[in-house]
Order: sequence, then C-alpha cells, then structure tokens
Amino acid sequence: MKLNQLTFLTLCILLLACSKTKDNDDVNEKLVGTWQLISYSDYDSTKNTWTYPYGLHPKGYFTYTKSGIVNLNISSEEPLKVMADSAKTKRLTLDDFLNKSCGYFGPYTILKEKSTVIHHPKGGSIPWYIGTNQYRQFIIKGDTLFIGDPTFEIGKRVLIKVD
Repeated sequence: MKLNQLTFLTLCILLLACSKTKDNDDVNEKLVGTWQLISYSDYDSTKNTWTYPYGLHPKGYFTYTKSGIVNLNISSEEPLKVMADSAKTKRLTLDDFLNKSCGYFGPYTILKEKSTVIHHPKGGSIPWYIGTNQYRQFIIKGDTLFIGDPTFEIGKRVLIKVD
C-alpha cells in the first residue's frame, strides 16, 4: 500500500513540475519576438504628471529571442542633430545622448509568478545598467506588451508585436 501512495505522490509531483514548465514556456513563447515601441512614459510625482522623455512618438524595438536574449533600442522622435563633419568636435554629454536614444542587450529571465522579466544587460549605452538585473513587470494583451515598473505607476512602455 505504501508503494502505491509513494508512486502516486511521485506522479503528482512530476505532473506539477511539467505543468509549471509548460506555463513558463507559454509566457516565454508569448514574449518571444520583436516588439515596436509605441509609447514611453514616466510619472513625475513632483509635478503629478506623466512625462514623455522620448516624445509622444518614440521609435524603437525590443526583441526577445527563444534562446533568452533581449536587445532593445529606443530613440526619440526628434533625433540628436550632429553633422558628420562635426561629430568629432561637437561636445556632448552622456545625458545629451541618453535624452535622445538608448539601448542595451544581454540575457533575460522570466519570473512568471510575478509577471516580471529580468534583463541582464551585458553591454549598451547605459553604463550603470551593465552587469545589473533590471526588473520589469509586464503584461501581454493580444499583440500589445505593457512593460514598466512593478506597479505601472511610475513608468510604462507600450509596444506592439511586429514579428
């Protein structure tokens, strides 16, 4: 009798483990692809308003691969104006550059139970992100990805799946 109970318990554990893996695979499958940036906003609590650091019509793509790599690039609707002949002489700060565009790449992992994707940047234009874990809560509704801070109260990015 104990052998049957042990067999049943083992079978239940295996089924639960397979079910969780399948759920995680489903979430990963939904996230995999190329997403076009439609909106990028941050909440300014001192002014009690939403801001749009890259303009009302930002440009960019977030790509999540099946093998677990994220690559994202963001550009403002008004690109940084630098002519080729002055590129080596015009003085710019990192802030000037990041106010117009940014990007990074590296592995990502998903915490399904928290609806969170963790970006692990290995390179990019934001030096203080490299080698860190960037937690982003996300919700996928049809072909739309909402990604931002854990509550979506201080930052939100809206993307449409294009591939």
